[in-house]
Amino acid sequence: MVPVSGVERVSDVGAWAVVSLFGDVDVHLVARVREVVDELVGEDRVHLVWDLKGVIFMDSAGLGVLVHTMQAVEAREGIVRLAEPSGQVLRLLELTGLDEVIECYPDVAAAAGRSAR
Repeated sequence: MVPVSGVERVSDVGAWAVVSLFGDVDVHLVARVREVVDELVGEDRVHLVWDLKGVIFMDSAGLGVLVHTMQAVEAREGIVRLAEPSGQVLRLLELTGLDEVIECYPDVAAAAGRSAR
């Protein structure tokens, strides 16, 4: 059976580690997302792209793990970028003001196409 929601580390694009999320990014998924992020940070992979093209829904728990990710990588002079966020995710970012502090791109190639800070 194919999982309805999930997270997986996919191939890097240059200096960027790509994390693909799909389905609902909610309380049921955030622990696994945090594990993946913490593993990457532990490996000093602190330039991350979250590929959101498969995300149907994100709630406050999803936002919380996004903030955790941002804090974890920024503490090591890294950066997080979002690729292909849905309208629902963009609206959530706008409502919380996170759209002012995180960069969104139309796809993974565009997010990884600009050099890291």
